[in-house]
Amino acid sequence: MKEAILRTEDLAAGYGGRAVLRDVSFSVRPGEILTLIGPNGAGKSTLLKTIARQLEPIAGTILLDGETLSSMSESVLAKRLSILTTERLRAERMSCEEVVATGRYPYTGRLGILSGHDRAVVRETMALVRVSELREQSFEQISDGQRQRVMLARALCQEPEVLLLDEPTSFLDVRYKIEFLTTLKRLAREKNFAVVMSLHELDCAESISDFVLCIRGGAVDRVGKPEEIFRSAYLEELYGMEPGTYDAFFGTAGDQGFFRNQHCRFFPCHRDVPEREFNCLFCYCPLYALGDRCGGNFRYTGEGVKSCEDCSFPHRRENYEKLLRRWPEIAALAGRRDDGV
Repeated sequence: MKEAILRTEDLAAGYGGRAVLRDVSFSVRPGEILTLIGPNGAGKSTLLKTIARQLEPIAGTILLDGETLSSMSESVLAKRLSILTTERLRAERMSCEEVVATGRYPYTGRLGILSGHDRAVVRETMALVRVSELREQSFEQISDGQRQRVMLARALCQEPEVLLLDEPTSFLDVRYKIEFLTTLKRLAREKNFAVVMSLHELDCAESISDFVLCIRGGAVDRVGKPEEIFRSAYLEELYGMEPGTYDAFFGTAGDQGFFRNQHCRFFPCHRDVPEREFNCLFCYCPLYALGDRCGGNFRYTGEGVKSCEDCSFPHRRENYEKLLRRWPEIAALAGRRDDGV
């Protein structure tokens, strides 16, 4: 098993010497995604800023690959850790490629002159995040979803061992949330960097996280795998909701369906129904619309209805990524454009 790349020990964080969070201890390994959840004002952003050394710790220790962050120079830390926040970058008259290239600042020296290697890293990173086609476009004139992917490329240009993200999907519609988080998870695995991020969207946190850290009342309330955290009773406790509120609005937490369509007049038709008996295809399996190209086993009944009872692509959480890779095909059926319009 890999050793932890980032670790905090009894960390206290806050402002002006007053602690917002106390006794925060956790670790994350290369390739893993740790997601912070909890009520507004719980201290998620404060924790991320402290790990990024934008705030001084009040107490405790932050270790990066066994070395304390306090012992690292700014230039060394910038090569090993990067942060993406919700703050809007002012990039007047800058192309997307120029914005991404600013991520090479730890390597360029005071004059900021890019070497051939730096330019190659910029091009490679833009290709990995799939924003190469935006290279010459003005950063100020692209959509929010495209900007967020460009900013992800900028952060990755630092070639970090740890990437911190503070509510990275806040300004994105559902399509771009899916695309952004799918790209992030793929790159974390491929490039073997650790991710620590805060999210408000619990469905996204459930699907993308390896581990979830819950913050409440100025402390870590619980740390665990998504299937351990995303239970209705616990989420209601974490967010101070009345019992039954979560289920009434979202359906049972921990359901293994792809997407729960709360607006369907039959919802929640799949609750307590065995998976093999459930066949509400239009909302339960988005790939249904692809017909013969869905990729799973199916048959047509005597009435001409497509039945997925024996599908080889079962509707379980571990298959999220396979489905999301088919998003361009699904979007094309609905006449959606890929330029964010």
